[in-house]
Amino acid sequence: MTKSIWMIATVGALTTILAGCVTQTPTEREFGNAVRSVTTHQIHDVGAALYPPEDAVTGGNPDRLENVVKGHATDVDAGNDVRTPITIGLGTVSGR
Repeated sequence: MTKSIWMIATVGALTTILAGCVTQTPTEREFGNAVRSVTTHQIHDVGAALYPPEDAVTGGNPDRLENVVKGHATDVDAGNDVRTPITIGLGTVSGR
């Protein structure tokens, strides 16, 4: 008798839990559509995005390209600055 009560309670609990997973709110149905829309509209030439050229990029300002490569290398090394502690002042305590 006790075993059947536990079985019924377990099946009832699982049914209730699974029923909650089946339904979705309108927000959940639309989740991610804004990101996909913005990403799609950022592409100027969709044909170029779908079929990119296999050749290397030709042309460009060599000085600018060299600055980009050097800047990238220095930005990557700047990660150690993140480890410094942050001090947040919340005001003064009177009477000390």
